[in-house]
Amino acid sequence: MSSTDDRLLGRVRAAWPADVGGSVELLAEIAERLRGTDGCPWDREQTHASLRPLLLEETYEVIAALDSGDLSHLREELGDLLFHVVLHAQLAHEEGAFHLGDVARVASEKLVRRHPHVFAGAEIAGDLLGQWERIKREERATAGKPEASILDGLPKDLPSLYAAERALERAARVGIVPARVDLPLDVDDAESLGALLFDLAALAREQDLDAEGALRQANARFGARVRLLEDRARSEGRDLGSYSRDELNVMWDATA
Repeated sequence: MSSTDDRLLGRVRAAWPADVGGSVELLAEIAERLRGTDGCPWDREQTHASLRPLLLEETYEVIAALDSGDLSHLREELGDLLFHVVLHAQLAHEEGAFHLGDVARVASEKLVRRHPHVFAGAEIAGDLLGQWERIKREERATAGKPEASILDGLPKDLPSLYAAERALERAARVGIVPARVDLPLDVDDAESLGALLFDLAALAREQDLDAEGALRQANARFGARVRLLEDRARSEGRDLGSYSRDELNVMWDATA
């Protein structure tokens, strides 16, 4: 990072409560002690793989705390999730890969790099999400990584409904907004949307169909069509974001 970035980060650090760094350092020391020879037998036997389902469970508990609106509960659950981050970093440190400081440094550098309008006084180039995608592409090019899809990085184990929402959101950043099927009723609020989704689940059950699997397959078809558009754009030496909405619609229909 540049000296300017370092100064900016220094100002960010100065704005944090003085005990933040010490508290995180203490948590890291606790993880190291628990993993030590005189530590906890359960913690010593854990691996990245064994902790995986627990990490997922803790994440859902944070979401439940958010939904409850109970900030005291949220504080506790965020602490549990933070300890999983610290524990995975401790395991990696023992393997000689990286440590918690590396995790924080990489995250800090990435956030500064992807927010030039905040940390470097730059103007937002186009729309904000489009700028985010352009910066990510530049990062991959600088690192010598092959050109990736805008859908890359979506975890394969996401629930299919959430995965569909995230895939549609990412595609919309570059102007891909497929036409929707006409719905049989007006969906204008969360309650009516929930009712429709519930009815679709009921329909799937009555027809002995796997709703989750069906949507997962639809997600895969959507991803394949997006990648065809990306391949065409690369063959023409262009970014998807440079095409007009009409051009994208024509290209999308051609992938059907």
